[in-house]
Amino acid sequence: MRLYAVILCGGRGERFWPKSRRGLPKQFIRLFGPKSLTEQTSERIAPLCPAGRQLFVAPAEFSGLMRRAGYRRQNVIYEPAGRNTAPAIGLAAACLHRRDPEATMVVLPADHLIEDRRAFLAAVRLAAGLAGSGKLVTFGVMPTRPDTGYGYVQVGKRIAGRGRLTGHDVLGFREKPDSATAKRYVASGDYLWNSGMFVWRVADILEAFRRFMPGFLAALARFGRHIGGSSEQAELARLYRAAPSISIDYAVMEKADNVAAVRAGFDWDDVGSWPALARHFPADRQGNVLRGDCFALDSTRCIVDSDQGVVGLLGVSDLVVVRSGDALLVARAPDVGRVKELLKLMAAGRGGRSYL
Repeated sequence: MRLYAVILCGGRGERFWPKSRRGLPKQFIRLFGPKSLTEQTSERIAPLCPAGRQLFVAPAEFSGLMRRAGYRRQNVIYEPAGRNTAPAIGLAAACLHRRDPEATMVVLPADHLIEDRRAFLAAVRLAAGLAGSGKLVTFGVMPTRPDTGYGYVQVGKRIAGRGRLTGHDVLGFREKPDSATAKRYVASGDYLWNSGMFVWRVADILEAFRRFMPGFLAALARFGRHIGGSSEQAELARLYRAAPSISIDYAVMEKADNVAAVRAGFDWDDVGSWPALARHFPADRQGNVLRGDCFALDSTRCIVDSDQGVVGLLGVSDLVVVRSGDALLVARAPDVGRVKELLKLMAAGRGGRSYL
């Protein structure tokens, strides 16, 4: 099977401000180890899809970041505008189809954290086998908590695999639930976190676009005739001017009748904001996760990430403190999900825009 990885590098990572900023978003910074999340994603899939069979889809504004990170131009597709995951995946599929009409593509967001590479690769192999039979395959992750920030996949009968690693028919997709519904989902055992990772044959996903987004597919086919020519960039801009902004879940997966899910046995975290540090770094006896030079006295359950100077905590609890360069964030842990609101306030003021 000719397997290719498509790594989606979009997104601004605003909830990791101030370390993640417009000029250097979270997928390009070293939040969880000595390598960036994008580098980790690329290395994780490399045993099945070496560098020559990896394709990165990134906003055009990230071209400098991609070059500095060492990604070759022939392995990167630059989107002229952000249009969510469906157009990005369609664009990658069109380019791969021109290169190899028999290709199978593994779609991976660049900003996920998966530490068990062996289990991850086993799940990809199982998914690729299901994709070979015409399935559009998503990865569902066993929930470890009733999280209201994730979408869920309801799975039915087993159709492949064994033990913890199994493939299932999909009964439906569920949007981010309220707390009571999330608890019911987890208790049932029939619902998995929707990871946003997929495997399918290029021909099958293009057929799904034909069924559910025929206008976009027609525009995509028109663009495909210009790939490699002098008019490619002009046609790409034309394609994106008319492209809808829609996720692949809404556009295709929730409508298709040939969807399967791999119940993945690997750890997974869609690291969305600073509290994720508490899930991946050890805490002190008071429950504080402290990175950088930090001293805590009579303080509990705080998260600190500082890349310069020293931070002192005295008699406080449940705070998130992040110091990066010329900016400082201090927030109550329950409110840290509102960082985007803070950034909008900063963007509206002349003095705050330069720090975004």
